[in-house]
Amino acid sequence: MCIPQETVICNVRLARAYVPFQRLCSLYSPEEALNKGTAFPELYSPYYKAEKSKTKISPLTEKSGDDYE
Repeated sequence: MCIPQETVICNVRLARAYVPFQRLCSLYSPEEALNKGTAFPELYSPYYKAEKSKTKISPLTEKSGDDYE
């Protein structure tokens, strides 16, 4: 027995993406591009480490069905 991996829907437009053209006018040097993960300064968006929250989060405890009304 063969089970299909996905159901194919024919003749239906599910979504349409809008992607504006980007002006990629300048380039990083090869060394800087390897360091930053992109050759284009317009696409460089670094992530900065966030400070940890000082509030302590307590673990969830299991509750029986009788605890909810």
